[in-house]
Amino acid sequence: MSDERKLYWLWLYTIKGIGPKKFRQIKQEFGSLENAYLNRKEFNLEGFSSSIKQLIRDSDLKEAEKVLEFCIKNSINIILEDDVFYPTELKNFDHSPVIIFAKGNVNVLKAQYKISMVGTREPTYYGKRVAKDLAGLVAQQNIVVVSGMARGIDTFCHMGALENGTTIAVLGCGVDIVYPKENYKLYNQIVEKGCVISEFLPKTLPDRMNFPQRNRIVAMLSPCLVVIEAAEKSGTFSTVDFALEMGKEVFAVPGNIFSQKSSGTNRLIKEGARIVCSYQDFLEDLREIYNLFPKQISLFDVEEELSEEEYTILKLLDSVGEAHIENLILLTNWSAGKVASVITSLEIKGKVVRERGNVIVRI
Repeated sequence: MSDERKLYWLWLYTIKGIGPKKFRQIKQEFGSLENAYLNRKEFNLEGFSSSIKQLIRDSDLKEAEKVLEFCIKNSINIILEDDVFYPTELKNFDHSPVIIFAKGNVNVLKAQYKISMVGTREPTYYGKRVAKDLAGLVAQQNIVVVSGMARGIDTFCHMGALENGTTIAVLGCGVDIVYPKENYKLYNQIVEKGCVISEFLPKTLPDRMNFPQRNRIVAMLSPCLVVIEAAEKSGTFSTVDFALEMGKEVFAVPGNIFSQKSSGTNRLIKEGARIVCSYQDFLEDLREIYNLFPKQISLFDVEEELSEEEYTILKLLDSVGEAHIENLILLTNWSAGKVASVITSLEIKGKVVRERGNVIVRI
């Protein structure tokens, strides 16, 4: 695709106040963005405010030229909505971005299978573990993990995905800006093995008003959304709301009923979200959603990796047969929250069951 064509798209894209709907209206009316630019002085389409009309009439290519030059110098791909690398999933929505800026391997954007995973910025040990395990598991099945590169659950999802496959990070700022800063190493790993994308112009700084737009794209890119860990009033629910409006499947990972960080996910399950009962059950659900053959997605020949803490609990249960959770707290000398998190993780992995009275039994 020629830089000249991208230049005219960037011309209109850099004019404030023109969203995807208005952008497409102008493109359709004039036949091309080049034609729209050449006739901008007489711009008078219906449905546009007088101020926007004046901005278009007074505009030139200077800002677009700066953006194009910056992208070329910094290896930023400019993907127009009719480009071959524009994600197919986004084409189903009228409010999808008309331009995506990307760094990394843009071929990842055309992967057949993607899954969106999100959660709290302040996860528990349990949330971190499940996020990394689940992301690694689906990446192993050649499913691309999509998340927002925020601190917390998003970060661990990207990390897990990179161990076994690849991932897409959707940013609420320009693709040239690392946010949060502590994810600098992760950002570079994603650029190397996956793809970082944004609908925001390069050099756009992070802003709380940008994150709902980022969350919208995260929800768009996959047929389902997995919520790992989230409180009742978590910002994660912005992504959940978008997913539900779009008719996506929503999964939720159950958590400790005493943990505020799991109150949101537990409520989602109560309201009808699909529950992640175990990793194998989760894969079976994905097989149904993605219409995969059994041989394409299976855990039967894969031994799930256990943490040192999980091994400790299992060894204790092997020696005593079953134990009340209070006894496990005494035997391990761990906090009640840590023991509860490890037990829940083992339940999801199908290693233990919790019977009446909080008695934990080894399977």
